[in-house]
Amino acid sequence: MKKEPKKYIVTFQESHVPTQQAQEILGLSKRDYKEGVNFLSSEEEQQDADVLNFEELGIASLTLSETEVTKLKKNNQIMAVEEDVEMHILEVEDVEMDDIQDIVEDDVLFDDFENEALTDESPYYSENFNHVFENDLMTSNSYQLGAAEMMKFVLQSLTSNNDSSQSSEFQDSANLRYPRPPFNRLPFPRIPFPRFPRWPIVKPQPIPWNINLVKAPLAWRRGITGRGVKVAVLDTGIAKHPDLTIKGGVSFIPRVTSYNDGHSHGTHCAGIIAAKNNFHGVVGVAPNASLYAVKVLSDSGSGRSSWIIAGMNWCIANRIDIASMSLGGANPPSTAYAHAVRRCQNAGVTVVVASGNSYRSSFPWVCSPANSVIPGTPSASPLAVGAIDKNCRIAPFSSRGGRSNPWNQIDVVAPGVSVKSTVLRNGYSSKSGTSMACPHVAGAAALIKQRYPNINPLQIKARLQRTSTDLGRRGYDTTFGSGLINCDRATR
Repeated sequence: MKKEPKKYIVTFQESHVPTQQAQEILGLSKRDYKEGVNFLSSEEEQQDADVLNFEELGIASLTLSETEVTKLKKNNQIMAVEEDVEMHILEVEDVEMDDIQDIVEDDVLFDDFENEALTDESPYYSENFNHVFENDLMTSNSYQLGAAEMMKFVLQSLTSNNDSSQSSEFQDSANLRYPRPPFNRLPFPRIPFPRFPRWPIVKPQPIPWNINLVKAPLAWRRGITGRGVKVAVLDTGIAKHPDLTIKGGVSFIPRVTSYNDGHSHGTHCAGIIAAKNNFHGVVGVAPNASLYAVKVLSDSGSGRSSWIIAGMNWCIANRIDIASMSLGGANPPSTAYAHAVRRCQNAGVTVVVASGNSYRSSFPWVCSPANSVIPGTPSASPLAVGAIDKNCRIAPFSSRGGRSNPWNQIDVVAPGVSVKSTVLRNGYSSKSGTSMACPHVAGAAALIKQRYPNINPLQIKARLQRTSTDLGRRGYDTTFGSGLINCDRATR
């Protein structure tokens, strides 16, 4: 029985391959060669004869027979021919953190971190701003009461008689005697009791626990809010929301031109990155960063690798600073992804990817594309992000490192359990997954990029790792990586 052709991704040896050169290398006749980004962002649907070339990455997407695959693999101008597999959102449901069994021994926390004092500098102190505001309100009320007592005392002193038998100390108002005014004088004026205006109470922006845990507010106090940094969310799109400002975007879902989010996942991730600091709802790690919606997953939460690669190509062409990718699949490292990450980061785009939610499965390791690696090429590996809860325990679903090399490991961890953020219909909801941890790190990278405008992706990665709070075993481990990101330390 003849097998149906499948869609494949071809990675060329050269990093920049124009469409005409791609045609010469592939040598396939009767094919229609097209520029991949423009084609996928249009309303057209890819046909079997179409070859989509992603010029900035040196990658092409096309349908091949087994014979054609065999032939292309022998071409010395081609690095790899791989199936165009599906990727999915990395969100889980109904996480029970009270029953954390079967966790590897790396997950033991240091006592000095668990016993950190509960102060306004502490990541666990979620109500610090409300606490300060309540104290200010109490002080204001005390002032008004004190002023009233002082005014009563002045009036009593002015109207009291000069009887030497009375004490010079403060007398009770019941013993005060008011002298009768002379007949030829005006009555003693009644001085009205002063009335203080009641100013409207404006509550400060609620700071979610996860934002305090990564110590983002401490960076904001120094003016580091992500302003001027472009962050692309490669996801299901971003929906309109009063807490979000979307600067632009694109859709790479075939025949879908709108980057609007019909799922909610991308909107949730966007809120974690850059929800506005506007006195209501939630606030993101980098509230002044510029958000771009790159729709590479359909409203069902899935998408082909070629669509995601198109999004990465778009990031290079549009000079994006940070690419946040809360997506993946239980697949070993892909050559196409590794080279796409390398070419993005060499172009100045820091790539941040969720590690995966597959720990308690037959594939417990870091998922693709977070596991991307090229031996001896550090820029080919993205920032792989694991998930923890509010008590800094590793999430039971969070994928771990440990697979034999070559395999990118966990770099850092961030909050990923019951994280509240923006969702569809102008709402807010809590979600869990390494999908939620990833945008925390993307936001932190945006803060660093604002603080150090000339920094490159490898330096951002190194800075995040070096300034993280160590968890688990002392030093780096395959569960927590370098530890919990610390936005305050990373931006100093």
